[in-house]
Amino acid sequence: MPITRRRLILSGLAAGGGLVVIVAGRRLDDGDAARKFAAGTADAPLNAWIRIAPDGVTTLGVHRAEMGQGVTTALPMLLAEELDADWARVRWDFTPLDRDYFNFGMLLRGRPLGETEGRPLAAAGTALLRRVFHVAGMSMTISSTSMVDAWDTLRPAGAAAREMLLGAAAARLRVPVAELRTDSGRVLHPTSGRKLDYGELAADAARRRPPRRPRLRDPGSYRLVGTSPQRLDLPSKVSGGAVFCTDLRLPGMLYATVRHVPVPGARIGSVDDSQMRARYPAARLVAVDEACVAVVAGDTWTAMQAAALLTIEPVDLPSPVDSATVHETLLGALDEPGTASVFVDEGDVPTLLQEAAGTIEAEYRLPWLPHLCMEPMSCVAQFRSGELVLWAPTQANTIARDVAARVTGLDPGRVIVHKTLMGGGFGRRAEMDFIEQAALVAMRLEGAPVSLCWTREEDLRHDMYRPAAAGRLRASLGEDGRIAALDYGLACQSVVADYYRRTPTARGGNAARDRSALSGALDQPYAIPARRCSYRPVDLPIPVGYWRSVGNSVNPFLLESFIDELAFEADTDPLEFRLRHLDERPGYRSVLETAAARAGWGGRLPVGHGQGLALIESHDSVVALVVEVGFDEAAGLRVSRITCVADCRTVIHPDSVIAQMEGGILQGLGAALLGELEVRQGRVVPGNFSDYPVLRLADTPPVEVTLLSQGGRPGGAGEPGVPAVAPALANAIFAATGRRIRRLPVSASLRVAGHA
Repeated sequence: MPITRRRLILSGLAAGGGLVVIVAGRRLDDGDAARKFAAGTADAPLNAWIRIAPDGVTTLGVHRAEMGQGVTTALPMLLAEELDADWARVRWDFTPLDRDYFNFGMLLRGRPLGETEGRPLAAAGTALLRRVFHVAGMSMTISSTSMVDAWDTLRPAGAAAREMLLGAAAARLRVPVAELRTDSGRVLHPTSGRKLDYGELAADAARRRPPRRPRLRDPGSYRLVGTSPQRLDLPSKVSGGAVFCTDLRLPGMLYATVRHVPVPGARIGSVDDSQMRARYPAARLVAVDEACVAVVAGDTWTAMQAAALLTIEPVDLPSPVDSATVHETLLGALDEPGTASVFVDEGDVPTLLQEAAGTIEAEYRLPWLPHLCMEPMSCVAQFRSGELVLWAPTQANTIARDVAARVTGLDPGRVIVHKTLMGGGFGRRAEMDFIEQAALVAMRLEGAPVSLCWTREEDLRHDMYRPAAAGRLRASLGEDGRIAALDYGLACQSVVADYYRRTPTARGGNAARDRSALSGALDQPYAIPARRCSYRPVDLPIPVGYWRSVGNSVNPFLLESFIDELAFEADTDPLEFRLRHLDERPGYRSVLETAAARAGWGGRLPVGHGQGLALIESHDSVVALVVEVGFDEAAGLRVSRITCVADCRTVIHPDSVIAQMEGGILQGLGAALLGELEVRQGRVVPGNFSDYPVLRLADTPPVEVTLLSQGGRPGGAGEPGVPAVAPALANAIFAATGRRIRRLPVSASLRVAGHA
């Protein structure tokens, strides 16, 4: 029987739901989040996200990590809309660490039992699961869930605060609440003409009991959501006033960097620091763990220069692996009997393929990829008076606290985590290695704050990479020219299992149950009557982790490239072939047809040019992409234009969503054209941008993004721009040259203009 997440969730509820609720009642109290949010201010806290000063300035809490995606504006917009705040007087601040800021959107996008509207049992079960998540209190910014979780969490928080303000105004004016209304940070009594500012009412409102079921506004009446006011974090970033982790300065601060054992998975056998001590006698070597040491100095540059002089010899080396041969290992795993986890098994695919007059088969290969955050891994830590304080650019501040407590032996209540802005995340900052290192170094230098920052070389050579992958697809076509049967097989390392080995979480680490490895294949949009999707996890010593769009960065390349190959076999235009399989999906058809129309699909192109398209659903958003390329044997391949149409459902801040789509598209393009991590005998070869090519400004084509929002709870924006790029690019190359690209990066098969 295919494994489904919903079946596992329902079984868990039946077996232990009551016990979990009892435990929830005992464990939820970790302090008053509202009071913690307002601590150190004269503001009145109305709840965990809203505090209002006497002058009416309203500070709205941002409980997710800001890594450039714009949550410091979009989250306050949702709160302000329901609160009916005066946007000109809105400010933002990061929230403290508290269970109230849990992310329920991580569990099947907040709908683990399906839609709740008009389904009482699903609504009750979902409410129960929310309580379970509240117990765990896991606050993470991952999988493009910030806005969909906020849709269910922040709108009620804003609406509740508004009702509390109305109640306070009714008591002061001695009138029924029904006679009052709000407008841009004020409560009005139209009959008498009296009005009160939110700042006048906030202290009284904060003493009122929050309503259990506040009345939400009709989204059709929203005035702020769906517009693009200036981002709240923009002025400080333009002026240079924004404080990232490495900008932080504290009295008596020391600076540290790290050196890892040169082979991932090995241990340090010996460290020769004689050259370092001779040249930098004030630098201090600090043991961190069996695979890492730190060097501490009076400034970052000295620490990095001193660390570069260390000679580290590894022991207990794992079995060597090479990027040049890893795909043979992965393809071999696809042939091993009895190793597959089958997540979709609809129709008798083996029989249909065996009986078909002909079948089409293709194999695809993708490399390991690094994250390449603009800001290398960094963290500030200070241990003083039995308390550890972290200033951490992390996507998982709850896990950061728990991990820091575990490695230092402290009680979690003695660990404080302050969020900072971060220069890119992409899943890399959901890892805990840099958090552990900063915490341990601070413990060994008790009293002194330590700013730890990796070099680019360490950041590139000791990443948790996007897995290398290999896939084999087989299909048959019916007499009507439609896909009759599809067998989809993927082999790669399990990100879930590898992450769990480093950082155990409640999610577990069973590689055989890692459905996320097939993201983008399981939930593909096409009507295919017989379909089988299987996954074979492969264990390799190169560490892997969450990379922007995770499995969606792999599977759409296989599937959408293969769809084009099937269209060619059916002698059908690739657009028409896709539409033929979308009869029951009008929303998808609309996105795809709009993208084709805006790109001028089917029109005359210059000689040597071709267009390719791809359609994907990722994180509840539907994206169609058309890529146009030109190829010349002498000059090489150049991408000349990219057209994107995205349905992200309800859009909070359109400009931010467009920017996220543009950024995802360009990151996906750079990876598809050039991205490949070279590994020799278990060692990562490239160490900096000088030997790891990336997309440059001269390589960047015009990118046109159109938002075709078709309503509903918000879809993701940070990740859905990535998945469609590689297949649309490969399909465009075939249209221009007649060559199939089944291995990434493209530069392994064709010369890319501007890159040798």
